[in-house]
Amino acid sequence: MRAIVLREPNRFALEEIKDPVPNTGEVEIRVRLAGICGTDLHVLRGHNPFVAYPLIPGHEYVGEVLKAPEGSSLRVGQRVIVYPGKGCNTCKACREGRTIHCPQFEFIGVSRSGGGFAEKVVVHENHVIPLPDNLADIEASLIEPLAVAVHATRRAGMSENITNGPIVAIIGGGTIGLLIAQVAKKFGASSVILSEPLAGRRLLAAKMGIDAVCNPAEEDLADFVAERIGMVDIVFDAVASPATFLSSEKALRPGGRLVAVGLPSSKTMGIPYELLFKKELSAIATRTYFRSDFKDAIDLARNKAVALTALISAVLPLAEFREGVKLLEAEPERYTKILIDPVV
Repeated sequence: MRAIVLREPNRFALEEIKDPVPNTGEVEIRVRLAGICGTDLHVLRGHNPFVAYPLIPGHEYVGEVLKAPEGSSLRVGQRVIVYPGKGCNTCKACREGRTIHCPQFEFIGVSRSGGGFAEKVVVHENHVIPLPDNLADIEASLIEPLAVAVHATRRAGMSENITNGPIVAIIGGGTIGLLIAQVAKKFGASSVILSEPLAGRRLLAAKMGIDAVCNPAEEDLADFVAERIGMVDIVFDAVASPATFLSSEKALRPGGRLVAVGLPSSKTMGIPYELLFKKELSAIATRTYFRSDFKDAIDLARNKAVALTALISAVLPLAEFREGVKLLEAEPERYTKILIDPVV
C-alpha cells in the first residue's frame, strides 16, 4: 500500500510499503479521508516533543471496515473513526476512561506509528467507533478535532445545562479555535469573542455566528472586550505564546479561567504569574480528549449543531500530501483544514 512515512524531522515522503496485517482483536480499515492538522505540522517539522520516529502520521481520519475480528459487532463496509489514544488498560486512569492520564499513554500518528496518511490502517477493535449513517465522510473527518473542542470546553467547566452563561474569548481562529467557539456557544456561552489576525479566518468566524471578532494586530484583546462588555469569564488560548498568555490574563475578570489549549513552543515557557496572583485566576490545561468526548462530538455533528464543512479548504490526493502541508504553512489565511483522500 501507499503511505506517508516520516523518517526524521522534515524527511517524509510517499512510499510503497507492505499492507498492515491485523492481529487478534484488530480491525483492518481502508482510509477514506484524513485531515492535516497543526499537530501534524509540528510532528513533520520536529517541533513535537512526543514524536517517535519513524512513523506514519495522521490521527484525524474516517474509514471503512475491510476486515473485523470474528464475533465482532463491526461489519465489512461499515464507516468508522478511530480513537487514537492508547494506554495500559489497567491503571486507574484507563479504567475511568482517562487514557491521556495513563503513565504509558501513546498517541497513534505521533508517539506510535500506524496513522491515517495511508491507504489502510490496522487498529484494535476497542479503538474503533462506528459512525451514524447521516454523517458524511467530510463531516466525520472532523470528529477528532471536534472532540478536542468538546474536551476543552468541558475542562473550562461548561456543559449543555449551563445557566447564566459565561462570556468567552478564544485566542486563535484555526480549526480548533473555531470549533471551541461553536461548542462554547452550544454549551451556553452568553457571548463569544474570537481574536484572530488573519482576515480570512475572521470572516469565517463571522459566518459561524461568533458574536465579535478582534484583530489583535490592530487592537489588544483586553481593550477590545473592555469597550464592549468589560471583561470575560473564560479565555481559551489556542496559540499558547508568552504574548497570548499575557493578553488572556488582561482580558479575564478576577476569578476568571484561562484554558491553555495550544502546545507551547518552548519547554520553559510559563504563564505570567503577577496577574494570575492578583486576579486569583485559574489556569487550566487541556490535552486532546477522553473517549467519551467522541460521543458528544458525534452527537453535535449528527445534529448539525456546529458548522464543519465550512472549515474544509481543500481535498487533495495522497500523492499531493506535501503540497497540502506547503499550503497550510504558506497560506494559512486561505487554508484552514486540508483533507487527504488516499483512495484517488
